[in-house]
Amino acid sequence: MSHRLALVLVVLGVWAAQAGPPDAQILDRADKALEEAKAAYETAREKNSVDGFVDAGFKLEEARIKYFVLQEIGSADKQKIAVDRLRAVNQLSKLIHDGKVAISGRAADAPAPGAGPAPGPATAPPSPPEPALAPAAAIPVDVSRRAPIPDPAKQKDAEKLLKELYKDQYAKKGPADRQALARILLDQARKSAADPVALWVVYREAQDVAVQACDVGTVVAAIDESAKVFDIDSMTMKVGALSAAAKNAKAPEDLAALADALDRLIQELMAADQYDAADKAASSALQYAKRTNAPRLIGRSTQRSKEVAEAKARFQAMKATLQTLARTPDDPAANLEMGQFLCFMKGNWDLGLRFIVKGSDAGFKALAEKELALPTSSLDLILVADGWYDQGEKEKLPGRRSQLLAHARELYASALPGAVALQKAKVEKRLEQIETAIGAPSSDAGTVNLFKLIDLKKDVLIGTWFQQGNGYMSKPGAGYKLQIPYNLPAEYDLSFTVERSGDEVILLGLVAESGTFAAVINPGWRAGFELLDGRGYGAQDDSTTTPRPPVPVGKPSIIKASVRRTSAKIFVDGAPVLSWEGGMKRLTPNSGWVGPNPKCPNIGTFNGNLLVTGVTLVPVLDPGKPLR
Repeated sequence: MSHRLALVLVVLGVWAAQAGPPDAQILDRADKALEEAKAAYETAREKNSVDGFVDAGFKLEEARIKYFVLQEIGSADKQKIAVDRLRAVNQLSKLIHDGKVAISGRAADAPAPGAGPAPGPATAPPSPPEPALAPAAAIPVDVSRRAPIPDPAKQKDAEKLLKELYKDQYAKKGPADRQALARILLDQARKSAADPVALWVVYREAQDVAVQACDVGTVVAAIDESAKVFDIDSMTMKVGALSAAAKNAKAPEDLAALADALDRLIQELMAADQYDAADKAASSALQYAKRTNAPRLIGRSTQRSKEVAEAKARFQAMKATLQTLARTPDDPAANLEMGQFLCFMKGNWDLGLRFIVKGSDAGFKALAEKELALPTSSLDLILVADGWYDQGEKEKLPGRRSQLLAHARELYASALPGAVALQKAKVEKRLEQIETAIGAPSSDAGTVNLFKLIDLKKDVLIGTWFQQGNGYMSKPGAGYKLQIPYNLPAEYDLSFTVERSGDEVILLGLVAESGTFAAVINPGWRAGFELLDGRGYGAQDDSTTTPRPPVPVGKPSIIKASVRRTSAKIFVDGAPVLSWEGGMKRLTPNSGWVGPNPKCPNIGTFNGNLLVTGVTLVPVLDPGKPLR
């Protein structure tokens, strides 16, 4: 071989290497990133660390990019591997998201809001009724090696035994009977973790029976819990199951539950970049919402359809960027595009900022570096918020502008408690300007800000309350209660933003279609409903109360009451604390806690100062009515 030919071959080899690694190398890099993400996830779980979950999410996003590219350019065998790996990526992504929310109470990966006074990104839409307080089956450490679906022949034996065990329940065919059976089966599944065949069959039966009753919460819970153990595509299964359940929808409440469940599923699909499926789900959600004639659902579903369409178009335009990142992970232009897509389109700032700091835009890069430095002082937070606010004001595209301003609002809100004098005035003015530009925070088309209705001259029921900063605080004493002047509808999500300063016990006075009831949250002892079958929560069984509910001291918490016609659930910072599904007539109030208007909620406290800074209502169908 001549020296010239050898030189040409060397040059061609260098050129080929620079043109991009073969699909085998992309797969190796993707698998390495996935393994690193799994290890980071386990470390975050052990340390209970939000930052650790964010690190795991960043590694997982690097793996996802490479697997997506393999689906586009890989050989047939590599494409098949990529599809399988993406199922594991999506499952791990959900576990990482749930881990973050459990610690912070903030859904960090919500999709972006659209233009105009549309929904903000900070909270998820109201949840459909879900039977989910009992622990699910054990979560395997390695999500890429979940158990296969058991052999059909073995399933038949387990199914026969199950139907013999619950013969009487299977014989009853009414919708309420089917719903009761579905929830019994789901509870049975949670006791069957040691037998994979039985576990799969019971989850499958719970799902099928729940579909027949259009019990959306049980359908979703059965699929989500089985996906933690078995190698299934949970999102595809939910699309099919919800479509089947829709055929059995009889009442507006059923349709509303379907629209809500699909909205949550759309968020999962968008997070996994499955935009075709998200588009179809958005069309179905809008169809169900229109059949309820509920403006809130119609408005939200219409807006979500627009968001999905825009995200789908943007993602299609991102394919070249993804290929560049798969081959050259440090490419500045590609990192900027990816970071902007995650932040401005998917609302995932935790991950998007990690890409932007490697990007080619100096302004965005500097802001991302400041925010990733985790500023804690009010002044530093305000400076970062100012930067994103200024970028938002200059932005011409409505969706991007909305997301930038929404993120600035979140930072301003974090800075507000420590801001003083002119800083505080500036932050409050900016928050008002952002609300005017893109709508109220953490809201959808039907959210009602009840906090603005409170008048301390008219709404104090017991004790003394006074204005403290941007909220209302009770003076120390034996018991204090504040009424919210709004007649609640039959079904709703009611959220209180509160801050404990010490030993406060929190009382929520709530309203059901059958009458009033209360939830007591005593972080030093236990939480329970008052009264259940005429008994106080201290006299109730352990199964109907929760020991030491986690309400922190010295920082805001969101306590949400999710009330439906047949159930009530209480969440603290997104974590379930109480759940009741035994009929609302069995919940009655302590006579001393009933306000002058039994349709109005109230919040009370014992043993100290409780600061209340927010009260918001999301009605399901009927909007309710303010007293004034």
